[in-house]
Amino acid sequence: MEAHHLRSMVLSAAFAAMISSGVISLLWFETVELSESARYSDLYGLGHVLIVFCVICMALSTITIFLNKMTVVRNNLFLSLLSFFLAPLLVSLFFFVTIFDKEEMMLFGVMLVSFHLPLAFYFARYRKLLTGQQV
Repeated sequence: MEAHHLRSMVLSAAFAAMISSGVISLLWFETVELSESARYSDLYGLGHVLIVFCVICMALSTITIFLNKMTVVRNNLFLSLLSFFLAPLLVSLFFFVTIFDKEEMMLFGVMLVSFHLPLAFYFARYRKLLTGQQV
């Protein structure tokens, strides 16, 4: 696979995952039942900033997809799968350690699922492109 295709796939995967999980997480955060004093406090904006920061960190962790340029990783399905998903899962695990509330866990779960769905799509697309080139 040419480097141009892999580069555009990494950027597309990171951007799609970042947009989908950011939008879904921020929409979920807006639907949480809060009192008026809590909604207008200074810490309410901090939740939005933390969501955006977590999504950006997970999107930056998709850089490991470039490990597929190595023949060993590209030809092994398990290593290729790890290059797509391991670093974002580790980053999300580090953020998950800071969660204490049940609603925050639900929000984080929604954010994780919405982040990994585009990654799964691009992984399947990448593997399909590889099998098409080998034939």
